[in-house]
Amino acid sequence: MTTFVRFLVVGGTLAAIYALLAALATSQLPWPKAVSAGVAWVVCIPLGFWLHRQFSFHGSGQHRFALGLYAGTQLLGIGIGAGTSYLFATGDFWPDLLVHLCASALAAVASFGLNRRFTFPKQ
Repeated sequence: MTTFVRFLVVGGTLAAIYALLAALATSQLPWPKAVSAGVAWVVCIPLGFWLHRQFSFHGSGQHRFALGLYAGTQLLGIGIGAGTSYLFATGDFWPDLLVHLCASALAAVASFGLNRRFTFPKQ
């Protein structure tokens, strides 16, 4: 299985977890939708790093500051998630779930490129 396919499997799992958490947060919490979506993303960062290190980029090198770099790449994802939530979240669970799934897909493309190049470079 290629690195990209493993990334898609792990990333798809993380996207589903994020989308569910973000849709629950934006539909149930009294916080601004962008804040709710951002918090949901932050909650997923440690799990995402571990899964990508163990499965997606297994056998690749790891930068000395890999966790910090991974968290940095996720700032872009948080921006995409929060911005998308700010622009398109309605406060209704099902439409928000679709919004957050789309945001996760866009963030995944950026994340793969950045993590492959900087966080877990090929040896």
